[in-house]
Formats: sequence, C-alpha cells, structure tokens
Amino acid sequence: MSRVGRNIIDLKVWIGVLIIIFAVVLLMRNLDMIPYINIWAFWPLFLIVIGLSQILRPEESRQLLSGSIFLIIGGLFMLNNMNIIHFGFSHLWPIILLLVGFAILRQAMFGSRAEESENDFLNLTFILGGGDHKFNSKTLRGGKVSAVMGGGKIDLTDADFTEEEIFFDVFAFWGGVELIVPQNWQVNMRAMPILGGAENKTNPDPNGTAPVKRFTIRGTAIMGGMEIKN
Repeated sequence: MSRVGRNIIDLKVWIGVLIIIFAVVLLMRNLDMIPYINIWAFWPLFLIVIGLSQILRPEESRQLLSGSIFLIIGGLFMLNNMNIIHFGFSHLWPIILLLVGFAILRQAMFGSRAEESENDFLNLTFILGGGDHKFNSKTLRGGKVSAVMGGGKIDLTDADFTEEEIFFDVFAFWGGVELIVPQNWQVNMRAMPILGGAENKTNPDPNGTAPVKRFTIRGTAIMGGMEIKN
C-alpha cells in the first residue's frame, strides 16, 4: 500500500501562529507598548502560507496549480502593501472570473465523481472548493483534513484498520467536512467548535457481529462544521 506523508507546512498550525502574532501585536500597539504598526498590511501572509502549504505537500497530494495561484496573488498584494508595485482587487477580479469559468466548463464537460484511493494515511486540504474522496485501505493509519472556505465528503465505508484505535485530525475554517464511516467503528469526538458545529450522527452496528474499532476525531471548527455519520 502507498502511504501519503505528512505536510511540511501544517496549514492550521501556521494560521494559528499568524492569528496569535496579529493579536499580540495589535494588543501591544493599543497599549502603546510598541510604535504604531499597520498590521493589516500583512494580511497577504495568510495567502502566502496557504500557497506554500499546498506546494510543499507530499507528492501524492501536492496541488501545484492552486498553491501557485495563492502564492502569486499573496505576493502581489504584499508587494502592493509595501508600495513596491501597484496591484489591487480591480486586477484580481478578472483572474477569479477566469478561474470560475474554467471550473464551470470542467464540471459541465467531465462531471464529478468520488476519487478512490488506497492510501493508508489521509492527507487532504479543501481551499475555496471541495470534492468527494473514497478511501478503501484495509490498513488505515489515520489522517488529517483541512477545509478553508471550502469542504468535501470523505467516504471510509470500505476502509478498515488493524490497530485498536486511530486518530483523524479535522480543521474547518469557514468550511465543512463530512465523514462517512462503517457502523462497527466507535466514533469519539474531541472537537472544539468556535461559532461552528461538530455532529456525531453515527449509529452502532444493529447486529453487533463485527468487532468494534475506535475512531477518534480531533478537530477545530471555526465558523465551520464537521459531520460524521454512517
């Protein structure tokens, strides 16, 4: 079985670090502890981090096109805020409309279907979009998924694992994640919703014939949500 490696840049970690830095600088500025700094001029760093997180992902899940777009747009806005070049939202909208048009054409011509994979470690990121994914590995080792202003459905109905318990990390920021698991998996939710929601809608196996497997969800939903069901 192939295995997807872990991210070199963990998106949720870096978003958390940037938010903390912004908050600390803003607090110190308001308390006159440091000179005035326009911290909002550094907001393109979020786009740059998102781009890097997609480009530096393991080869199996690398997203060079979307990562490059975020990195280039973030860099252009950063250069604009530093008064090096002139780049504004008026230049950005045509690019967004062009990408939306291509996405609509692709959907109309090829449709959408669940992508199947035998990877034993799930490593997915949904940013400004989504998709359906189906995993059928019988030696699942856990996984992580991040949804930022996007979302997707992950079908684990045909998957299994040999360990007593595996962990799945979910991060949803203005996005949502839906997980479908077998009935013999005992789902434990350790989620922290912040202006969001986390629902466990799973039901136990009515026949009780299959051995129970512990599947633990660890996650954070910020103005987003996650749902687990059979």
